[in-house]
Amino acid sequence: MLELLKQQVFRRLYAAHVIHIVGNEFTFIAVVGLLNDLSGSGLSFAAGTIFRLVPYVVTSILAGPLLENWDKRKVMMIVNLLRAVLVSLFFWVTDASMLWIAFLLLILTNICAAFFTPSMQVAVVSAVAAKQRLAANSLLQSTTSFLIIVCQGIASFLVYYFSYRYNFLFDACCYLLSLLILMGLPRLVGQEGQSAAGFMQRFREGFRYVAVHHSLKRLFYIQMAERIIGASYVLLMFYVLQERGEDLFVFGLLDIPLGLGGVIAGIVASKWTSGLADRKIDRMLGWSIITSGISVWLLFHTAPLFGMMAAALFNSFASFSNQIQAVTRVQKLADPAYLSRVFSIREMLTQGTYSFGCLLIGFGAEKWGSSGVSTMLAVWGIGAGAVWLWSLAIKPDSQAGDAK
Repeated sequence: MLELLKQQVFRRLYAAHVIHIVGNEFTFIAVVGLLNDLSGSGLSFAAGTIFRLVPYVVTSILAGPLLENWDKRKVMMIVNLLRAVLVSLFFWVTDASMLWIAFLLLILTNICAAFFTPSMQVAVVSAVAAKQRLAANSLLQSTTSFLIIVCQGIASFLVYYFSYRYNFLFDACCYLLSLLILMGLPRLVGQEGQSAAGFMQRFREGFRYVAVHHSLKRLFYIQMAERIIGASYVLLMFYVLQERGEDLFVFGLLDIPLGLGGVIAGIVASKWTSGLADRKIDRMLGWSIITSGISVWLLFHTAPLFGMMAAALFNSFASFSNQIQAVTRVQKLADPAYLSRVFSIREMLTQGTYSFGCLLIGFGAEKWGSSGVSTMLAVWGIGAGAVWLWSLAIKPDSQAGDAK
């Protein structure tokens, strides 16, 4: 994996990704603390997630057709500048009457993010050869997960001894540093090239392309099912901070096994699954969802903190394994001419599902508590994984070779 860092373009993309992830992790724990101070209900945590993800989903619908003709480098630079300004404003949100301002800042920040994520994904495809993309995705995910461990630990320490508000200013500085790194990249239009078609035509063509390519649709379905279980993160906030009455730094400590699971998933994907046939990868996707469902139930039915951390580790490993393999398959299957639109549609579907899941879980947490909701998630995960494996059994011929 580390050989990829010898490539100048990927090295800059990787460095920019690392820096902005560091800031993101500091801000995430600060937003949780802010919402807990301003409201503290399970619905406020869910609402915070909704106000992050719904604007992201809606904007993702439009981002793909727009990004095709835009320089990805400039897009990422402008987005980082805007996010630096926006996250710094959280520092001055200090009263419950200003809760709406916190939600507004979340909305605006994630509208920007809807342009950054597909731009980065397309830039990686442009910079890395097809045979190296699994290694590239694994390296990015492993690094992201490792940073969760380190940054959440540091952020938890700072929150415990100082104030979470300074995390917002630190994140703003990270976005600006990421911007400076991206300035050294060449122009990144992507393999799609310039399209003379109008926006609405490209918009419709993108959805038609996904609609007729069954392999892409199947991958999106399994990722959407996984994102429902991933929404249990909202339940974890409620469980730790409200039901158990723990301090914010305890919630940050639970991010350590969540990050470690991603590191292990990245290493396993790069070292042991790169040579597997698509058919075996498909079975892994199904079993990963079953594992996630079981580990989520254990997470909320284990009292000792170390037991919770073990369950979180297994859940994280399964979740990130699913995401790494699925993203690599999408990069492989999608026609380069539709790449930006495919990634934007993927973001819309997966994050839209995650938003819906967060809303249901936030409501369910208030009504039935974490024990009941986690049991429902376990049933969902086991059922969705079993249906996926059953569909593979009755369709022995993989649809990975759909015409592009």
